[in-house]
Amino acid sequence: MPKIRIIPIVLTNGTTVVKGKNFDNWRTVGDAKAVANLYSRRNIDELMFLDVHARKDGKKISMDLVKKFSEILNIPFSVGGGINTLSEASEYFRNGAEKVVLGTAASQDTSLITSIALKYGSQAVTVSIDIESCENRRIVTNSGRKITNLNLQKYVKDLTSAGAGELLLQNVELEGEMKGYDLELISSVREMTSLPIIASSGCGSAKHAKMAIESGANAVAVGSLFHFTEITPSSLALDLKSMGFELRRA
Repeated sequence: MPKIRIIPIVLTNGTTVVKGKNFDNWRTVGDAKAVANLYSRRNIDELMFLDVHARKDGKKISMDLVKKFSEILNIPFSVGGGINTLSEASEYFRNGAEKVVLGTAASQDTSLITSIALKYGSQAVTVSIDIESCENRRIVTNSGRKITNLNLQKYVKDLTSAGAGELLLQNVELEGEMKGYDLELISSVREMTSLPIIASSGCGSAKHAKMAIESGANAVAVGSLFHFTEITPSSLALDLKSMGFELRRA
């Protein structure tokens, strides 16, 4: 089994780091550069920066922020938020990002995934699949505001065929709650594809991460747990290692 990755997920509104619940009720929790500086000193695999307002505001994740992240960080990082074209993705790569995270744009046209993958490799494309709730398992886009008619199994197949490098699985209802990941979503998608899966939304403990991995996740994305508790990426890695998992960095 490939070694497990722990990925701190940093949400921004374009300037500051924010956290919310259920893809809403955002509040500022810090300065984006300060958070990048903090994580640059920690033993982590990679960072993920997502702009939660970009799509709603008709913008893209700030290129100035990405340039600053590139100057600060000595670890790989991915960026997402409002990216619509190959040329836009290329600009982020030129300015230091290793991967782009596509959500709404991928749901509208999977050929964008193919274009990026052909030029930069599949490993450069992460696609986010956002589920409305545990009860209404519909795929949503536009930061959870738009319900789609996409069929999960067909969509996963299409993303795999298009050249996606990995899938980020999120559940709007669980985001920020720290009550555990959507294990049913993880296990069902695991049966649909061999692509690496990043579990996101809901991590509140090492046990939650363990359950996500056992359900088929190759990586765990963690936000609130690192922001609002004393648990760090290193302590989470040690806990998972003690549970018998091999970590990429530990």
